[in-house]
Amino acid sequence: MKKILTLIAMLCLAISVSAQSSFTSTLKAKPAKGATIYGTVECDGKPLAGVVVSDGYQVVKTNKSGVYSITSEKKNGYVFISIPSGYEAITEGNDVVPQLWAVLTADITTVERHDFNLRQVDNDNHVIVAVADIHLANKLNDVATFTNSFIPSLKAELEQYKSAGIHVYTLCMGDSSFDTYWYDYLYDIRDFRNTLKDVEYPTPFFNTMGNHDNDGATPCDENTDWNASAKYRQAFGPTYYSFNIGKVHYIMLDDQIYHNEPRPDAKKGKGLVGSRNHTTALTRAQLDWLRKDLETVTDKSTPIVIGVHSPIFRYKDYMNAPVDCRLPAEQRDEFVSLFKDFATVHILSGHTHRNRCCYGRDDAAQPDIANFTEHTVAAVSGTRWHTSAFGGPQIAVTGEPAGCKIFNINERDIKWYFKATEFSADNQFRCFDMNGVADFYQNSGPMRVFLDHFPKRTDYSKEKFRNKVMIHVWDWANDWKIEVTENGTPLAVTRAKAENPQYVLSYEIPKRLWFFDLNSSSSKKKIRHPHMFHVTPSSPTSTLEVTVTDCFGNKFHQTMERPKPFHLHMK
Repeated sequence: MKKILTLIAMLCLAISVSAQSSFTSTLKAKPAKGATIYGTVECDGKPLAGVVVSDGYQVVKTNKSGVYSITSEKKNGYVFISIPSGYEAITEGNDVVPQLWAVLTADITTVERHDFNLRQVDNDNHVIVAVADIHLANKLNDVATFTNSFIPSLKAELEQYKSAGIHVYTLCMGDSSFDTYWYDYLYDIRDFRNTLKDVEYPTPFFNTMGNHDNDGATPCDENTDWNASAKYRQAFGPTYYSFNIGKVHYIMLDDQIYHNEPRPDAKKGKGLVGSRNHTTALTRAQLDWLRKDLETVTDKSTPIVIGVHSPIFRYKDYMNAPVDCRLPAEQRDEFVSLFKDFATVHILSGHTHRNRCCYGRDDAAQPDIANFTEHTVAAVSGTRWHTSAFGGPQIAVTGEPAGCKIFNINERDIKWYFKATEFSADNQFRCFDMNGVADFYQNSGPMRVFLDHFPKRTDYSKEKFRNKVMIHVWDWANDWKIEVTENGTPLAVTRAKAENPQYVLSYEIPKRLWFFDLNSSSSKKKIRHPHMFHVTPSSPTSTLEVTVTDCFGNKFHQTMERPKPFHLHMK
């Protein structure tokens, strides 16, 4: 019986890695002297020269015959290519993960061959879907909601591009799974890849690791970070790699160091052996590889787009400069210096479940980061699928909608917009009549109970909040504009961090009251968002015209008729 179970386990492992490149070329190839890995890269049977290939340590290029050779110690257990501009890696059937890596199968003393096959495309003009924090766990009906809500919304949004013949790709910034529940609900990062197949995800899918994509059953020792990523590597291959699409060089990095240290108060889930703690940093091997990878990009006008899970740059108070670097102090200068010669660097991140855009140029005291722009992307899961499971809208911890960010890239020109799952891209903000909010806070029994238990939360029933309008701009950046008029008269607009009442209603009340979670430490403090704006009209019943203009000059307009009631599904 034990032998049968062992065979089944080996078969499962083989299946889990079967989507990595298994292509065998007919091109002749001979390894260089001392090489332990070699192979070819081709398209339509013809060799491709100058393609970058790596084992995660060494970085080489194919010769004129399309052959590469690496003298590798095989530490990472795979070899991968950096897809060149004008090409795509093969995907098979409903599997959307590009075949850009191959698993090494021989020991360090044995030379092994791995070949790669590409197809040629014109993708100078392309679209990137930036997603993060999908957090599927096979609980709260999350897989069904992802399947029946986010996927149809995304497919509908992308139809305009696909019908125009524009190539579309997805960059995922991690936390696709939820390590806390891998063993409780029998759904881990490998199951997520199968879900992508099941829903017929509409684009090629480039993934990177989040902290919750690690295996919480991994004991804490000096190798925890590497060992905890084993199942991720089985499903998605390298934890850091690069590729080119059109005129843009993309780099996916793993900026989560997973520790999983024991802690008495850690969540006691099935299979978990530690606290699942982590820090934001890059490994030494990753930084060394990054330097070598960037050296292959000789045209420094090439835009660089980096995908990571945890934000690297953010405004220190979440509103304005100074800009804070989240990497360890000893890594900050080295990381920044790697990109000093590039004119444009965009970082895409997740982790916080909220939209933020941070411009390095805003901090004059740090001129070396002026070429960086970081886009932190709101979560696909919102509040990890809770609000939709509670019967409310799909929103995140700051009250902004669950969704993704769409980047339109025309050669070196990059533009973007936020796409909420439950709204069209023309809808970029929500208006609150604070009189309606105050009435609800004053008259709702559950709201009064919540505030009694959590008195530090904002009580919008107080008189000082009345006769105002609060506007939540979901993807606000410091180069946007907002204008509000009342009967043709402009109103003064004030920006301030504030708590979103719809988030309290859709998440905090059911989570704390329905499930008797009245001792939550996270709910004892306000969760304030910097994308809030306030105006004070002259009348409580006047109609307001609200116009928000993004950094590209696109205008989004709403006519706000008042009084406007506050309720769970308000628009």
